[in-house]
Amino acid sequence: MKTLLMLGVGLAWCFATANAQEYKTKLTNSKDRKVTIEMDAAQLKIEGHNSDEVIIQASTGYEAAPERAKGLKPIYNTAVDNSSIGLAVTPESGGLKIEKAARKQITYTIKLPRKVAILYQETNWHGSNITISNMDGDLEIRTNNSAIDLNNVTGPVVANTINGEVNIVYSSLSQEKPTAISTINGPIDITLPANAKANLKLRSVGGEMYTDFDLGMKNSKDGLAKVGGGRNIDGSTNGGGVEMQLKTINSNIYIRKQK
Repeated sequence: MKTLLMLGVGLAWCFATANAQEYKTKLTNSKDRKVTIEMDAAQLKIEGHNSDEVIIQASTGYEAAPERAKGLKPIYNTAVDNSSIGLAVTPESGGLKIEKAARKQITYTIKLPRKVAILYQETNWHGSNITISNMDGDLEIRTNNSAIDLNNVTGPVVANTINGEVNIVYSSLSQEKPTAISTINGPIDITLPANAKANLKLRSVGGEMYTDFDLGMKNSKDGLAKVGGGRNIDGSTNGGGVEMQLKTINSNIYIRKQK
């Protein structure tokens, strides 16, 4: 049975499948579309696709409110579940805002148009993992105690975490805006196309830095040139290009050439 919900950004609906509950809506055709996501430590996957639809699946962990709660609102969260899968989904400046509206940990998969910008903010310290793949828009990711995995993205990327590693595989490197990635406890591992043009600013207090790009360094270890440790290194790939700042306190930085 489908429940129709009007959100102002399109026609949305939620329905149950054999293994998941699903919610759909469409974004407007505004130029600068952005999806803001505020969630706790739920396992979260975001996938880009060639459609204007936003598709959200709650695959595990979601439980509907008991019948006794009909007509009542939960008092532990200001967000109101209007999706029937534990999320508040509301229009915001031509895009969407998605907030967690349930206390239990729920595994979500969110499918978005490839070119929209994403802002993700983790709202607690429980620790988990966020995975984003196949996106061609600006990505801003803020986590406290979670790993960040980005695959087949173009950026620009701004990613910050306190406890967690950051792994990024670029399909191409956007030259529009700088990239800035930082961690306190966790390595940064970046894979770039062989022809990517970047000006690198590498900062590490207690870690090492390795690359197989030609940055003018001769020492090597396991096929990756050692370019420093405990100090600042500035270098460039393919004559230079967009600025990439990579900073970590207690771990290593790896910059790999895509094979």
